[in-house]
Amino acid sequence: MLTSAISRHRKTVPLILLYVMVGIVAGVGAILFQQLLSLINIYLMQGLVGYMDIQIVSGIRRFRLPWPAPQFRIWLFPLVAGLGGLLTGTIVQRYAPEAAGHGTDEVIAAYHHHDGEMRLRASIVKLLCSAITLGSGGSGGKEGPIAQIGAGFGSFICTRIPYYRAYRREIMLAGMAAGIGAIFRAPLAGAIFAAEILYSHTNYNGKVLIPAILASSVSYGIYAIYFGFARVIAVPAFAYQFSLSHLPSFTILGLVAALGAISFVRVFYGIRDLFRRINIHPRLKPAIGGFATGCIAIFVPGALGEGSLYMQRIVHGELAFGALAVLLVAKMVTTGLSIGSGGSGGIFGPSLFIGAALGGVFAGFHALLFPASNIPAVVFVLLGMVAFFSGAANAPISTVLIVSEMSGAFSLLLPFLWVAVISYIFSQSRNIYENQDPIEGSILDQT
Repeated sequence: MLTSAISRHRKTVPLILLYVMVGIVAGVGAILFQQLLSLINIYLMQGLVGYMDIQIVSGIRRFRLPWPAPQFRIWLFPLVAGLGGLLTGTIVQRYAPEAAGHGTDEVIAAYHHHDGEMRLRASIVKLLCSAITLGSGGSGGKEGPIAQIGAGFGSFICTRIPYYRAYRREIMLAGMAAGIGAIFRAPLAGAIFAAEILYSHTNYNGKVLIPAILASSVSYGIYAIYFGFARVIAVPAFAYQFSLSHLPSFTILGLVAALGAISFVRVFYGIRDLFRRINIHPRLKPAIGGFATGCIAIFVPGALGEGSLYMQRIVHGELAFGALAVLLVAKMVTTGLSIGSGGSGGIFGPSLFIGAALGGVFAGFHALLFPASNIPAVVFVLLGMVAFFSGAANAPISTVLIVSEMSGAFSLLLPFLWVAVISYIFSQSRNIYENQDPIEGSILDQT
């Protein structure tokens, strides 16, 4: 018995060390990506365009523009975003065509169809090109490249070392969890996301949870030591007491978010399919998408980039009702143009942005219809984030945890769960991750 226990530990310890190593690489990769994105934003958007409404995330080393910012030249948006798209398309098509798109779906495809095998080169190209896409004004999220760098490194190690090959799929998912856990400062949610996002119905991969939690915790610690442990979303103080009488309003919000999520998926893949039909070289398509995004940004600047600053303003109630409605639609279109054209970036960040805007619009309507309601607008904004991405990604549980950890609004856990499940149930027709496996036999299939 003792010999057997020692033998098991000899197999376990190397695996734990690998989980930790994957977490370290994902954490360092997240730091490098965030710093590269900040530098591109500083030199291009602030130093060239003169656009200052970009969130610069500063770590231990703080970057500043080395020359005075010029007067805002809004007409440069299309040119800068178009050139960024051209550079991205050239690099992607030359070195790793699979680095185009939103990243997380490529990890899901590798799990289901390629036994967890991913090229490390594609992950590195993804990190670089996503920073160029977002930094030049393209609309997308930060989670895709970070998830792919962690997943790619885990897959690379397992492919090169035969001893680990049998664990490649789980370790690849642990790398994805580590990327999500770092960039959103949400280690538990990153692990649950990796187990949940694989399937379009209520199925989970329980085997990945322990590796994902270990890797995600390590990556979160490394990233937070450099950038700080503050919440990603700074939520203003609010007083709210849950009541059963609020459930009808939350139910309607969940249904509206489901409709919005379905619309977003159709817009995104409609634009993607349109670009696929355009008969030009693939490297030129992101340039067209970027140029079109820049044209929209002339009229709606908040629809460009990764959008953290504007999402923060939505949470703080700084944008008018009409502006939120315009942002909601514009962000859907610019994300489709930037990523669907072959650019590189994530989809989670824009989904939270759109969900926040949708929640803000709903809060405006709710205040008009029920002026005596004691539900703060920020509650609807946070619920909109949860409901929208739950429907778009078919990932209700991990979305609840991600928004809770990002915002610290754990007091809203019950409303979060309610709107997440409502939106999830009513948005099953199609989701943003095409490679999710539609396993039959879930609870919803039996109803």
